[in-house]
Amino acid sequence: MTSVVNAVHLPSRRLLAGGLPLPRVEEWRAGPPGVGELRIRAAHSLVSPGTELHYLDRFADTAQDFPLGYCSAGVVEAVGPDAPGFAVGDRVTAMGWGEATHGDVVVVPYRLCRPVPDGMELADAVVANLAATAVHAVDRAGLGPGDECAVVGAGMVGLLVAQITAARGHRTTVLDLRPDRTRTAAALGLDTHIGRDFPADPEAPATGGRCVFLCVTGEAGDTVAAAARWADHAPGRARLVGVGRFAARVDFSVELGNLDIRYAARCGAGYRDPSYARGLSEVTAPEGESTVTENLGRALDLIATGAIRPDLLALPRLPLERAAEAYAALRRRPAYPAVIFDYGQR
Repeated sequence: MTSVVNAVHLPSRRLLAGGLPLPRVEEWRAGPPGVGELRIRAAHSLVSPGTELHYLDRFADTAQDFPLGYCSAGVVEAVGPDAPGFAVGDRVTAMGWGEATHGDVVVVPYRLCRPVPDGMELADAVVANLAATAVHAVDRAGLGPGDECAVVGAGMVGLLVAQITAARGHRTTVLDLRPDRTRTAAALGLDTHIGRDFPADPEAPATGGRCVFLCVTGEAGDTVAAAARWADHAPGRARLVGVGRFAARVDFSVELGNLDIRYAARCGAGYRDPSYARGLSEVTAPEGESTVTENLGRALDLIATGAIRPDLLALPRLPLERAAEAYAALRRRPAYPAVIFDYGQR
């Protein structure tokens, strides 16, 4: 059921990068939803540190304004034409670069939104947007029975990937250089290892393979080489799946062994496709993968069943006015992997 579109332009705030090393809050007026869109009054938005710090740096020396964020959760205020399945008052989580940005009011294509189950806190549901990226990364890995996983990097996406693989029954170890980051992983019930040197393990899988998820940033050549050696010490298929923004040189030779290298970009088929997102066209996901809409729903299901535990991530909740402080802290890689902005809506 849809509603009559509210054509009022609402006063709001949004968070911008551009011209400064840290973001700034700007007043603006959010317009009505268009075809296939929802206007949402946000309760929370989630910072994706790796991506957002990258764009904050990219636009720091320019005069261009760039809205930050792509993970929001709140209540539907207005439903545009041809946006089936949503009504005013629905609690939803929403994603989309340049759409589900940090701000009081966002206008988002309906296929990048999913209803939040009854009983789930919106502050937990907003984590589903990054969890959809993790779901897609695990799909890209093509894991099979008996496979063992290592996740390098205990940031937000790394912790989500590790929770998903562990919930699927795969032995999973999280590696990070910092003890405070591994403590967060341990609080989630995950096996941990401090450092980037993979632990010596005489108990390699009897029949399965090994998969390394590289959820890191910066230069990672040595890490990739160590991951390839570790993955090769198992009878099954050896795989590396890149998830973060990093650079690495790979010396291909017979010494590398049989190794599948894949990269997981974004969060499923149809993401960053404006036509699909607004219901104007369809997409077909590759075999073993799903659309962004399906992945967002799967991520919510994982939170609802307790396979993903946002409550154990110890994410600080701050008002948008403290955004500059939040990003400055994230540059120092604190123990917590991300920050939630709280807009005071319930």
